[in-house]
Amino acid sequence: MSKPSSPFVQILTKRHVVVCVGAGGVGKTTVSASLGVGAATLGRRALVLTVDPARRLANALGLENIREDIQHISAAELQALGIDCDIGFDVAMLDVKSTFDRVVTRLAPNPKSAEAILNNRFYRHGSSALAGSQEYMAMARLNEVVHQTDYDVIILDTPPSAHALDFLEAPQRMIDLFESSAFRVLLKTVARKGRVSGLFRADGLVMQGLNRFTSSESFSSLLDFFALLSSTFDGFIETASEVMALLRSSQTAFVVVSACDQVSTQEGHYLAEKLYKERMEIGAWICNRVLLSTSESIDALAVPSDQSASELSVDEIGAIATARAAMVGLSLRDRAHLQHLRQSLADQHPLHWLPRHPQEPSQLIELYALAQTLLSPARGGLP
Repeated sequence: MSKPSSPFVQILTKRHVVVCVGAGGVGKTTVSASLGVGAATLGRRALVLTVDPARRLANALGLENIREDIQHISAAELQALGIDCDIGFDVAMLDVKSTFDRVVTRLAPNPKSAEAILNNRFYRHGSSALAGSQEYMAMARLNEVVHQTDYDVIILDTPPSAHALDFLEAPQRMIDLFESSAFRVLLKTVARKGRVSGLFRADGLVMQGLNRFTSSESFSSLLDFFALLSSTFDGFIETASEVMALLRSSQTAFVVVSACDQVSTQEGHYLAEKLYKERMEIGAWICNRVLLSTSESIDALAVPSDQSASELSVDEIGAIATARAAMVGLSLRDRAHLQHLRQSLADQHPLHWLPRHPQEPSQLIELYALAQTLLSPARGGLP
């Protein structure tokens, strides 16, 4: 009888898009990079599209920094570390402004209109700061990569946010705004000759109210900007609709990432419920930073790495003993949390866990170790 394979083997070999989602600060970016390494070991050409990666992660990949243009981690670099693979993998960072510029250039009716939008002062100062723009552009960038490249698998690290649902909700909010009757009426008013007459006349009630917050000249300039941008709205809606269809298709799997704590786990459950309602498939759930109950793992966290036992004073030994006892208690708590999470999932989604380390991976071989953990079917059990 063959051994069951890890769900991540199935995800990386059978899906075209893998989306890592979860609350901020739970390790989504590290998980995404580890999945990229794992895909390479499975012979899959992979792109890891990440958002705001930490310098430590760039160093782990052997890069000075992660840029918007695609960078390659070669098979030779992986093989030099003893990693068995025939291909490398690619990584790129989402740059909201650059992606926004490309989308506007593509959707504008002509080069002159595109140039006018890109040079508009409201666009220059606000395109990367608009509410939901980062989340929308993550989807737009994903759409670009899917249609313009031939990767076997694209791993998307979703934007950091206080609320994990922002990624799914922001594009729909943008669609709702552009399709709203009030917004369409505003655009029609702007398009009329003498746009600041009537409803937006300088001495009218609307402008008298707005003058408390901005000048009529500034508001008129803003209306000009929306008039310019209006030619792209249908394209924005179409792009969002295309990506939403992709995310609902069998080509895509979501990976929910949580830390071993109540807050991020509740966020994960809330997100899982939203994904279910949106008809988007969850391929697996990762509980990250689980404290193992073995003495070696606890000592690694409690004992200073630059000191041997013979160099420790009596007071230091006592402090370490106290810290070790606390670590044992935390490991029991983590085990109970993981058991409760498993029961709450009730086999709806495969659950994997990753161990807690003193610090996030800073070397490629450490990302490989995490990848091997994810690709191991045994990691589904309790520590």
